[in-house]
Amino acid sequence: MLNSFFFGGKGFRLFRLLLHFPNFVKLAWRLFVDERVPIHRKAILILAELLAFAFAVAYFVNPLDLDFLPVFGRFDDILVGAFLILVPGAWCFIKLCPQHIVREHVDRISRRE
Repeated sequence: MLNSFFFGGKGFRLFRLLLHFPNFVKLAWRLFVDERVPIHRKAILILAELLAFAFAVAYFVNPLDLDFLPVFGRFDDILVGAFLILVPGAWCFIKLCPQHIVREHVDRISRRE
């Protein structure tokens, strides 16, 4: 069952996202510190992360536990923190950055520079 979850259909997308998550964070950080990215685009990431911080505080005050799910029950806090808080804001920021700069950083990350 886990094999079909991780390697079949939508589960494979989740597996790929988990696999590439460190590179995704690295890309968002590199774009954020790049001087060629306009400041108003960086403000999107800052606002998203401020909202994420408010959501995180609310989550820790009243958590949504997924303990009834066999796999996610142990990792629900990590999943909520990483995917529901960080990913949407960083994804929007990356999508709105100039594409030639994004491609340049993706190439550098893939070459491990």
